[in-house]
Amino acid sequence: MTDHSVPDPASRVPARLPSDEVDVPRTARHVSADRVAIRQGAAGQVEADQVRVTQGAIGVASARRARVTAGGVGALLTDEALLEQSAAQAVVARGPVEMDQAAGGIVIARTVRARQSVVGVLIAGKVEGEGNRILVSGPSAVAFGAAMGAVLALFSWWRRR
Repeated sequence: MTDHSVPDPASRVPARLPSDEVDVPRTARHVSADRVAIRQGAAGQVEADQVRVTQGAIGVASARRARVTAGGVGALLTDEALLEQSAAQAVVARGPVEMDQAAGGIVIARTVRARQSVVGVLIAGKVEGEGNRILVSGPSAVAFGAAMGAVLALFSWWRRR
């Protein structure tokens, strides 16, 4: 296995590197590879089959599998994710999301397993775990959206009069 580094802080890895791992030790704007590892670094955008972040950050990530440990992600689009002592503003997953002492703004997944985590808006087919705090779940999120839509429609109608 060949290890590639992104040396320039504002660099870009333009092409997908098959069966290679890109190690982002500092910062990068855009990284695309089969496997991306970020250790105490940051990337603006990541496209990969597998993403692993340890004490780092990503703005937007699209990956089949993602693991974030003691890090942060703005938006994560994935098949499955594991967040350990991390924070994500938005996680959208086709499969399972596991959260261990993590925080998520919006989490949408087929299955969510969480332990001692906090989620702002959670929409999932199945939720398991203990010691979690969910601010808004699926049915109440739909009700809130419908109520806000009605209020905005009434406000718009009132302004036109």
